Amino acid sequence: MSEQPATAAAREVPIRLVDLVGSERERAVPAIRDGFTGIYRWHATRELRQVTRVRAASAAGTIVGVALLDVLEPEVGYVYYITVLSAHRRSGVGGQLLDDALAQFRSGGAEVVYAAIRTDNLPSRLLFERRGFREVGRREEPLWRDGGLGAWGLRSRMRIVPGERLLGVRLVLPDAAHRPRGDGITAPEAERSPREPRRPSGG
Repeated sequence: MSEQPATAAAREVPIRLVDLVGSERERAVPAIRDGFTGIYRWHATRELRQVTRVRAASAAGTIVGVALLDVLEPEVGYVYYITVLSAHRRSGVGGQLLDDALAQFRSGGAEVVYAAIRTDNLPSRLLFERRGFREVGRREEPLWRDGGLGAWGLRSRMRIVPGERLLGVRLVLPDAAHRPRGDGITAPEAERSPREPRRPSGG
């Protein structure tokens, strides 16, 4: 995905971060089609309808960016995809979506967050690394349950393909005081069951 500078008009439009719930998720399809090709476009479109939460950047009612978020374990969040319409790239929208994703995971009790990126996608790698993500080794890394970032037992659910690298960041330090655990991410109001207890919004 090539990086094009945002147009002047795009930079002037205020961005609002919103949840896409149920059929509203279809509004993110144009951003996915603009940002991905081939197998990535197919997979992102499928995951759009299956992941735990979809957060979107809305500008004047148009979805200009989207983040697909999932929970692999109650303490483990996963950023499946972040993509931004070409006209809005390099305007900070991707960073807003990633910062928001980390806030959502943190408020839901997640301790570790992962993301897989293509090795040739330098802008994406820099986006994550500036927020503390680093590459996760396969064998030498202590497991996430033991205070590291090792992802054994989780990789098959991440669907990492050849040409991608797994990145991770700890939201909670290994020696942090023990605290009650949430479900990994705060569910949108409209997607809670009637009997599900209310949780504070992380957004």
